[in-house]
Amino acid sequence: MFENSFYEQNIEDRRHARYALVLYLPTELDEILAPHREKFDPLYNLVAAHVTIVFPFDSRWSLEDLSTMIEEELHNETEFSVTLSSIADFYPKSPVIYWKVLRSERLHGLYYRINGRLGLPIPFKEYVPHVTIAREISEHRVLFVKEKIVPYLPDESFVARSVDLITPLPGNRWVSVRTFGLKKP
Repeated sequence: MFENSFYEQNIEDRRHARYALVLYLPTELDEILAPHREKFDPLYNLVAAHVTIVFPFDSRWSLEDLSTMIEEELHNETEFSVTLSSIADFYPKSPVIYWKVLRSERLHGLYYRINGRLGLPIPFKEYVPHVTIAREISEHRVLFVKEKIVPYLPDESFVARSVDLITPLPGNRWVSVRTFGLKKP
């Protein structure tokens, strides 16, 4: 009886997969951030620099079904510009320092539409698109760390040409399992 119960539990666990939906930063911007992330973000080597559209969630849908739903939502989406500007933080709520994304109706629309399409509750009342640079910095070091980073991060823009569905491998390194191209305007 215990063997069947254990077996059934393992089958059930395999039906769950963890995913997130992101915009990866272009390589040249990722390379600018890499030394700062390596120094100040203990998770830097687990996922490339990105802007999260759908925060990590567990899904029982097959990868194909999930991909189909996302493709349908992105079907008419065109490439759009994303502007990164200034350094901000989520202190004292969360020990995160980030590169702020300027307000983008396109990103906000994707955030609400895709979470809704996937039947996911909206995780944050206010969506603050950003690129994490540092985390787990003690509150008294926030200003010090921000002063170290600010001179190296000017305002930058890039064109979002695709959206990636990512999932963690064993060891928690997140990798893309589907890339959804956006149409040229």
